[in-house]
Amino acid sequence: ADIAASGGTIVSHIASDNAQGGRLVGEYLARRLHGIGKVAILDQPTVSSVIDRVRGFREALAQYPGMEVVAAPAVERGLREVAKQKTDNLLQAHRDLTAIFGSNDDCALGALASVRAAGRNSILIVGFDATPEARTAILEDTQLKADAIQHPVLIGRRTIEAVAARLHGVSLPRVIPISVGIVDRDSLRLQAGPPVPARTP
Repeated sequence: ADIAASGGTIVSHIASDNAQGGRLVGEYLARRLHGIGKVAILDQPTVSSVIDRVRGFREALAQYPGMEVVAAPAVERGLREVAKQKTDNLLQAHRDLTAIFGSNDDCALGALASVRAAGRNSILIVGFDATPEARTAILEDTQLKADAIQHPVLIGRRTIEAVAARLHGVSLPRVIPISVGIVDRDSLRLQAGPPVPARTP
């Protein structure tokens, strides 16, 4: 479930459709930029799930001739402080950069810290995972505008269903993809519900 096994006999792998998530945030970004922009990807090219995310992201941008990926530096272990350093370098090398895709939320939040420190308020950031800290940043209308969101409860449920089916002799598909969603400020506000009115004395 979730992370692919590197050994043993794999009956079925139940995991998020990372390529779909990459396409969702890529499409979101292209629409926000009206199909024109220079984009950097904070990549993790040795991680299988991130390879799929980046592939989906690039596929989405390929539908927009005005969208160009200008850099895709590797962020070792997806660490926030490394992502910030890489973004610092990107901002120096690409003065016309308009957007950044963080391949996980530590990458996205590291990018956010960098663009804030540099005062590059026009740069848009999208991320992946929708961690509580990233959701807060999106709700606060920072440069982090949207995140792909996974559904771990559904992954767990599908995994147990697959185990039970296998024990009953049912053959399973090699991969069972679980759909990924996307959250932005509007959808997070809807999830939170209406504000609670203040109590009168």
